[in-house]
Amino acid sequence: MSQTFEIPTLEMFFRWHGAVICQQRQVLPFHKRIFAALTRWVGGKLPGGKRHLAICMPPRHGKTYIARDLIAWAIGAFPDSEWIYTSYSSTLAIAQTVQIRDWIASDHYRKIFPYVGLEPKVGRQDYFQTPAGGSVYGVGVGGTITGFGAGKKRQGFGGGIVIDDPLLAQDAYSEAKREACNLWYTQTLYSRRNSDKTPVLLIMQRLHELDLVGYLQRNESDIWHVLQIPVWIDKQESDTIWPETFSKESAERLRDLDAFAFNSQYLQQPTPAGGALFPREHLLRIDAEPTGLIRAGIFCDTAMKTGETNDYSVLTYAATDGRICYILDIDRGRWTAPDLLAHAKAFWQKHMPHRTKNPVRFLGMHIEDKASGTGLIQTLRAETAIPIIPIQRSRDKVSRAHDILPYVASDRLCFRSAPWTDAAIGEMCSFSPSMAHEHDDQVDTIIDAVSTLLVPDIGLLAGADWS
Repeated sequence: MSQTFEIPTLEMFFRWHGAVICQQRQVLPFHKRIFAALTRWVGGKLPGGKRHLAICMPPRHGKTYIARDLIAWAIGAFPDSEWIYTSYSSTLAIAQTVQIRDWIASDHYRKIFPYVGLEPKVGRQDYFQTPAGGSVYGVGVGGTITGFGAGKKRQGFGGGIVIDDPLLAQDAYSEAKREACNLWYTQTLYSRRNSDKTPVLLIMQRLHELDLVGYLQRNESDIWHVLQIPVWIDKQESDTIWPETFSKESAERLRDLDAFAFNSQYLQQPTPAGGALFPREHLLRIDAEPTGLIRAGIFCDTAMKTGETNDYSVLTYAATDGRICYILDIDRGRWTAPDLLAHAKAFWQKHMPHRTKNPVRFLGMHIEDKASGTGLIQTLRAETAIPIIPIQRSRDKVSRAHDILPYVASDRLCFRSAPWTDAAIGEMCSFSPSMAHEHDDQVDTIIDAVSTLLVPDIGLLAGADWS
């Protein structure tokens, strides 16, 4: 189709549409970040070549308006585009689909997109078509999608799937409902893409470590770009991103009343309901290699089994300048015994002491002398000259975590920025005294590192000088 008119940007459409329906629509800096990300999503230009986009933002900050306006705008820009719109309930999904249809049929919409209309033959509430071959189908999570698809089989943009808040806040506490939502996405919704290039947009508030965003980050991080919009305007928490909607005073009140809900829904950093032990703001990062290091060591946590639901084996390299414990490298995986041995040898070769390249005093490779760790200790001692320090644990994990808490609270734990850093910090933040968290294998090695390198009467005599 030859087009001689100018298509408005998504932000322009959002402003215009808000004025038309007599609602004040402020476009604040965080909105601009969202519009920029959505524009890249439509254009297939997300960072790292990723196809799908998850936007995590606080409640009552315009999620549904943005999702509806995106589809209405895209039908104007791409009249033959095909869409599936879904939300936690069929009632809500259908209501929003009707709203989009009514907007497209309005005289105001025709002033911007005069060539777009509705196919009169379709009279369903949950589905409508355009004469150009476009369509929108609204369905609730768990609903039937047989016969409907999203996207065109072509190189350019042809529509997508929009998931708007797939889970109710109260349902986040139900493992069965979380899993039902996640499985419906993988087993039903995702298969309705008409092309492998059809993008998916997920826009929601975080509710749980294993909500749909958490599930996708864990299993499909290579194809999902996640944009997080916390409620604070800056790290100093000087104000909120939309004070007229949710003020600083309201944020502080909710944080004091229900830290779990506040961290999840407003900071987009869900933690277990048992309460996190290590505050995220005290887990520091460093981009450059630290200087002045005086002691270092490797700390290992070995898993019992290698299945997908079992714990990981972890190798952590850490060092200290006498005040701060730096976590400098982590290797983590579900490995068989031979693979674990190979990774341990390679990790040692990568970080072994060297008079010029790595001259710090090396305190050995620390391995818990239990189960698979015992086998690793025996094999490494038989096959290598690596200085092995067996760890005998007589106290529970939570008690050992409390031992290093003063060091964390005084900003004496720092992580080098690397691909593994977010997962390690996320696991530290999720660690709960109630043991409600899912994994703590990295936490184990970090506790050992801080205890060995910083805690008096433990670190200074933990090993010999192997440099």
